[in-house]
Amino acid sequence: MEAGVLIPSAGPKATPKNILDVTRLAERLGYHSIWVTDHVILPHQVESSYPYRVNRRWDYPPETNWLDPLLALSWAGAVAPSLQLGTSVLVAPLRNPILLAKQLSSLDYLSGGRVNLGLGSGWMEEEFDLIGAPYADRGRRLIEMVRLMRELWSGETVNFHGEFWTATGAKMYPRPARGTIPISFGGHTDGAIRRTAQVADAWQPTQITVAQLRDGIRKLREFSEAVDRDPASVKIMARPGNVYAVDAETHAIHQELGVDHIILDTVIMSPDQSELVEQMHRWADVIGLTPRA
Repeated sequence: MEAGVLIPSAGPKATPKNILDVTRLAERLGYHSIWVTDHVILPHQVESSYPYRVNRRWDYPPETNWLDPLLALSWAGAVAPSLQLGTSVLVAPLRNPILLAKQLSSLDYLSGGRVNLGLGSGWMEEEFDLIGAPYADRGRRLIEMVRLMRELWSGETVNFHGEFWTATGAKMYPRPARGTIPISFGGHTDGAIRRTAQVADAWQPTQITVAQLRDGIRKLREFSEAVDRDPASVKIMARPGNVYAVDAETHAIHQELGVDHIILDTVIMSPDQSELVEQMHRWADVIGLTPRA
């Protein structure tokens, strides 16, 4: 099982030095990846239901530092050449797929093929409104974006006619270093899991219980088989957040469930970096990571 850590790219810890310190520590301790979250602009008033709080209320002030995810990964990745660079998750439907494909292929090319792209459809309608992106059809647009980006990364002349975008008679270079970029989908609703089964390489749910993870894996297998896809071809990721601790017991459950990659969270609004550092050491021991020289 591989392990990653969410670096401080948001909140009071989101400073250039803190990002590099955590990234370097992750590499030394034997982690496989670093991850960042995503928001573009924070409204003063949010009425949308926040899926990662019991009370369903968004509680971050609009002054919260939230770095661009791909620029943060570029900054961090330059000092830790052995780590994968992941998004957990990037809200793709806020963006233009051609521009996003270019940014991602450039980052993957420059980093030597290390991008691990986690995508989500988004939940904050107010953020979509501010950017001018449609909210209601974001799930369908996410699937189309993935298909278009993969065609752009192929190196062939693109000939794409979709419901939302058309791109023909052009090529995009440089290609990703590996020819493509692995894509995971976040979310744990039936719709999100169905989208994963349709087009994603992995499922990356965030802040759900072990029971929900187990049930989601069962659904993912069913939905994959329904579209004639081998369930084993879809990797399983887990980002428990503060929902449950990763200890010997839950690590054993992850292994039983076939989890391929686990991500250590950080409390965004806590200014204390020592909490994250302590957690990173503890996780490394629990998971049995091998330190790098």
